[in-house]
Amino acid sequence: MSEYVERTYSAGTRPRAEGLFGLSAVAMLTAGVVIVVVILGQAMFGFKVAGILAGVGVTVTAPLVVQIGGRTGYVRALLLWQWWGGVRRKEHSYRSGSFSAIPGGATVLPGLLAPSRLYRGQAVDGHNFGMIHLPKFGEYTIVLRAWPQGGEAVDQDLVDQWVAAWGAFLASLGSAPDVKAIVPVIDTVPETGNRLTAEVAAMMRPGVPEVAERVMWELADQLASQRVQLEPRLAITFEATTPERRKIPAEQALEIGRRLPGILAALAEAGVRAEPMTPEQIIAFVRRSYDPASQADLEAAATDPDGHRLTWAMAGPADEQQRYDRLLHAGAVSITWEMTAAPPGVVTDRVLQRLLEPNPELPRKRIALVYRPHSAAEATGIVDDDWRNARVAQQNTKGGLVSASASIRVANAEQARQEQARGHGLTRYGILITLTAPRGADIPRIEALVRDLSTQARLTIRRCNTYHSAAFAASLGVGVILPEHATIPEALEG
Repeated sequence: MSEYVERTYSAGTRPRAEGLFGLSAVAMLTAGVVIVVVILGQAMFGFKVAGILAGVGVTVTAPLVVQIGGRTGYVRALLLWQWWGGVRRKEHSYRSGSFSAIPGGATVLPGLLAPSRLYRGQAVDGHNFGMIHLPKFGEYTIVLRAWPQGGEAVDQDLVDQWVAAWGAFLASLGSAPDVKAIVPVIDTVPETGNRLTAEVAAMMRPGVPEVAERVMWELADQLASQRVQLEPRLAITFEATTPERRKIPAEQALEIGRRLPGILAALAEAGVRAEPMTPEQIIAFVRRSYDPASQADLEAAATDPDGHRLTWAMAGPADEQQRYDRLLHAGAVSITWEMTAAPPGVVTDRVLQRLLEPNPELPRKRIALVYRPHSAAEATGIVDDDWRNARVAQQNTKGGLVSASASIRVANAEQARQEQARGHGLTRYGILITLTAPRGADIPRIEALVRDLSTQARLTIRRCNTYHSAAFAASLGVGVILPEHATIPEALEG
């Protein structure tokens, strides 16, 4: 009889350039310039001027050194400045239709999704798929409906195979230079019972025994009473690599259609059965997310031969208002949190289970894991630079004693170099958590529940204050990628 050993995995490390005393490269460079200016000022004008220059230098450098919630002072100030600028220009408030401020009263999606377009494509295996186009960035996104295997009654060996296959899937997509992001989304919404009723009605045939019919309806009622339904999906964003594909969506649709069967096969090996979502299905979940009250009507329309008759421009809310700490839309309020630090140390394959599973206390909950793979050329430079920076940080340990964390960082960086040299991919990742509740909900209670779930998942999170509209769109998995579409200079992040 063999002894059971629980498999653990590394959550990865965040590459960072460190100088003396653990300062970032930008902070160290700024501090160096300040020191030189102070010395020159003292030599040329005396100690009084040098003192003034030193005070100014400390004021300039301190926001780069001191971080609050994982952000430097300059980033927080810039975000707040952009927020107030948008409020002054009334850009924080959106209204569609005849009473909108859009010329001609046109209807468009709010925020970053306003210039997006939705097209229909067909894969070589016959699947129809929807393709979301962001013309400004030359990016196209497809969305796959997913049915991942559960972890119940599954041997650990099979789970290990799924994890390895998922890593191979990310590495294979990351090796393609045009893949910008892979975004699995675990969406939970209240169960209305409409879908189960429609399924049972479709299965009924004339002459069905009365007992069997009664059992089917009782099962449907029992399943509907669970109150929360799980809807996983996976979004993949491609960047057009040729001028023709940037200008002509049909060219990009042909390329995606050729690659789609291989993507579905690779997902199946990772224990995830998937199929492309049609434009109508994409419109439905986006509309339901922005306007929760429309969910029942959309589910009822799914059985209508004519569908829901909504266009992509109509998928957004009738109104939206971005406040500093929340997003108000269509009679609902949404708050989005983002991951600031991955789980420390090693984790198991169930580390996110409590966060991902349906929660009756948080029926409208959306978790988006954003993977952004590096190309092979980028990965080589990143792992080598991170190893050198880890060695520098180890040598700069205070008191001459090498800390355990510094040694572990060097070991992890060395392991990353070896694995990358063997052909493994290098991927950045983050997590967005979005909660939607009726207007007037108990926000402090929701905040406490989310932070408790994130603590159980060993995540450090922060609220997406000043940019909840963009974060909400990013968590939908429809092509909005916050780091790629950000307005904050990366150098100021520290």
